[in-house]
Amino acid sequence: MALNEIASGSATFIDANIFIYHFAGQSEQCSSFLARVERADLHGFTSQVGLLEVAHRLMMLEAIEQGGSLKSSPAARLAGQPQVVKRLSKYYFSVASIARMGVEILSLPTDFVAASQEFRQAYGLLVNDSLVPMHMRQAGLSVLVSADEAFDNLPGIRRFAPADL
Repeated sequence: MALNEIASGSATFIDANIFIYHFAGQSEQCSSFLARVERADLHGFTSQVGLLEVAHRLMMLEAIEQGGSLKSSPAARLAGQPQVVKRLSKYYFSVASIARMGVEILSLPTDFVAASQEFRQAYGLLVNDSLVPMHMRQAGLSVLVSADEAFDNLPGIRRFAPADL
């Protein structure tokens, strides 16, 4: 389902990729969706781990933007260039703006490894992806905003995705 089909007032869990596409300027639909959250037309939730994923990916993009050659194994190459990392900050300010958009940041429960295991076991989700349905269940959410089709077979979750990618 398309992002513009989400009913006003809906509570949504926002996957990290939506923020990344917005900040990278790759999806007008992601930006429009986040503007609806900021206007309080929609309620947005995400996770601490999601924010770290956004920060990591945006850091890689920023390093490439600054002329870094990080084509293969960007994180490993950047880790070996602390002088480059020290100059990066755009990613940080982008991630810091998420809470100011009105997005509520959900904390990891103490039993997050066990609580998310059923989603890895039953649906073959990777570790970070398994935290998404875990958070959604714990927060009582059924609407997921994500470009990731891996969530399509999870019962009780309706995924809305940008169509402009």
